[in-house]
Amino acid sequence: MKKFKPINIMDNKGFWPEKASLLDAIKDILATGHCESRFPVKDFGRFRSPQWRDEENVLVPWQSVDWYIYDSLDEDRMQVNGASLLRNLANEPWRDERLLGDHYDLFIIEEDLFLPDKEGKGPGYCVGVCRPSFAAVVSSHRIEHIWGMPYSVTKTEIMRQICFMLGVPSHLRDDVSKGPDATAFCHNTCILREARDAPEHWEKLTEDRLKEGALCNSCMDDLRKFFSGRSHKDN
Repeated sequence: MKKFKPINIMDNKGFWPEKASLLDAIKDILATGHCESRFPVKDFGRFRSPQWRDEENVLVPWQSVDWYIYDSLDEDRMQVNGASLLRNLANEPWRDERLLGDHYDLFIIEEDLFLPDKEGKGPGYCVGVCRPSFAAVVSSHRIEHIWGMPYSVTKTEIMRQICFMLGVPSHLRDDVSKGPDATAFCHNTCILREARDAPEHWEKLTEDRLKEGALCNSCMDDLRKFFSGRSHKDN
């Protein structure tokens, strides 16, 4: 599986003033990781191919952001099932080398998001989910109305999910533990620590990021090892 591959961005928000936070988050992660232009970023925006609906006006699989959302929508909860959406992103036909080829997907949605447990229920909501090496999804539903901080808080969560998608923090560290969905969380003053309650925890993560920096030294080291191609076994 390739590590250095394009980051493809999609969103279903149309025009949104926090869009700059998305691009700035990617730039900050690449700069912090000392990445040397090996990650082209392609912004597909509110993607809809010319064939996104068929002759009966039904959404065609894989041809629009609308289909990705609709196919993963839990109508009883009126929330998007994060596991289903990540599965669709990881299995999309666009990964064929004759089409877009292998890539990372970063999908920003405005609908509320949840991650089901083994019984298919799961907690009330989540702000972001990821499938390492494939895709990350960020929902703005719970954080976009934080007074005076929509740009900063959105940037914090996007940076978090990009790191999780790239495998940061490392599962091999002593100061890291796994959450219920096997996501690795840092125990230090770092944006990669666990957050559950929105918007309170995201406000605190953002305040700490602005004061102390986004990543602790250990997570910064993990990120730089990823971009340099080194592993913990190399030390």
